[in-house]
Amino acid sequence: MVDVCVIGAGPAGSTFAARMAELGYEVCLIERARFPRRHLGESLSPGVLPLLETIGAREAVEASGFRRVRSVLVKWDAGLQVRQDSREQGLIVDRGSFDTLLLERARALGVRVLQPAVIRTRRHDENGWQVCIEAEGRTFHIRAAFIADASGRAAATGGRKTPTGCRTLALYTYWRGCDLAERPRIEAGNEAWYWGVPLPDGTYNTLVFVDLKHFRMEKARPLGARFRELLERSSLMTGCRDAHPIGPIRAADATPYLDQDSVTPSSIKIGETALAIDPLSSSGVQKAIQTALAGAVVCNTLLRKREASDAALRFYRQNLADASERHCRFAAAHYASVATRGAGAFWNDRASHIGAQPPSPASDPIIAHALSMARIELSDQLDFVDLPSIEGDFVMVKPALRHPGLEGPVTYLGGWELAPLLRQLPAGLTMLQLAQAWSASIPLKSALTIVGWLFNKGILVGKPAERREFT
Repeated sequence: MVDVCVIGAGPAGSTFAARMAELGYEVCLIERARFPRRHLGESLSPGVLPLLETIGAREAVEASGFRRVRSVLVKWDAGLQVRQDSREQGLIVDRGSFDTLLLERARALGVRVLQPAVIRTRRHDENGWQVCIEAEGRTFHIRAAFIADASGRAAATGGRKTPTGCRTLALYTYWRGCDLAERPRIEAGNEAWYWGVPLPDGTYNTLVFVDLKHFRMEKARPLGARFRELLERSSLMTGCRDAHPIGPIRAADATPYLDQDSVTPSSIKIGETALAIDPLSSSGVQKAIQTALAGAVVCNTLLRKREASDAALRFYRQNLADASERHCRFAAAHYASVATRGAGAFWNDRASHIGAQPPSPASDPIIAHALSMARIELSDQLDFVDLPSIEGDFVMVKPALRHPGLEGPVTYLGGWELAPLLRQLPAGLTMLQLAQAWSASIPLKSALTIVGWLFNKGILVGKPAERREFT
């Protein structure tokens, strides 16, 4: 009998398993493939390094010598440009090695790993999950109180996936040769977009993202010929001498979606099993790790604080829905920047998700005189609502702020809980006096930051007779 059975040892599965082991659970991790193996998602966004720091894996990843991204060649809504990142926070990784590092960390924390292993049957009853597994030529029967599915788009536990964007297909292959590209390249074409990723082992991955429905209409032509024709319309291979593919041309579904059955009292889906975002953001691995960390808190709550189960379930579903919506808006805005040039249906269709934008914050600057002299009060549009949120290792219901100037309810800012600060707002204070009053419990610098943020969001407003002080 184990506490938690995890299916899939990608970044989400290994991170989740490791975190649950740290929380004191007995965890079994099941992975179908042998590691290392190639996997898409080799370009990691700058947000990954702070997450690796959080889970204790940054040092091992940095010691592996993966490539830091200092610049990217971009040909999108204008001519060819070089985007610089002097901090070099992005990474180009060999996903086989990267995923192995995270898996070995889970193993070191006491996670039992069965790999390669195949789940033959799984069944849930009043005593939990019964899972039949074949591994190492043997059959294992495991009982688990909880099951976490991190198997990716295959979704070992099934589900209802709702597309959140246009159906998209990624065509790709790996190359060797002389003078291959040395930095990533992203490019917009007429009816596709392109991504070139130079990998640490000297190979070069070229990806073409096309509309799935349109591509299927041309089935008569071989996949290889169609891929090469599309690639020739881009500049991904410019200057690459004697380049030759080292494997077959492959196709992978790249459609963004949200799973509608992401969590139950005895199971959870994490990573791409729960949420797939548009590959344009290059944030798939980052989002996988984030869902794993949030999922571990939810699982811990479901197992150890059953009275908070409803809050935990609601928190996770809303967390995924909010993340999906944010990424959809991000991708749509970037597609729209090309669509406005008069591009075709591929771009216009993908730009259509922009929809309603969040309200703009107040634009009035906070000048020194207003900060110290003008008196403020709470906006009459502010509401306090109960919202499930993370408190330590559990999900708990906390009061949150709801206001038209916010994208959604907010509980914390900079690690400080906002509602208790505002519920008993002393009358007749200036913004500076309010920050000083809060400094008894939080640092003055943080208090000033919070006051400024609340003002710029329209949550704190000047008293009617004094609002001229803010202009």
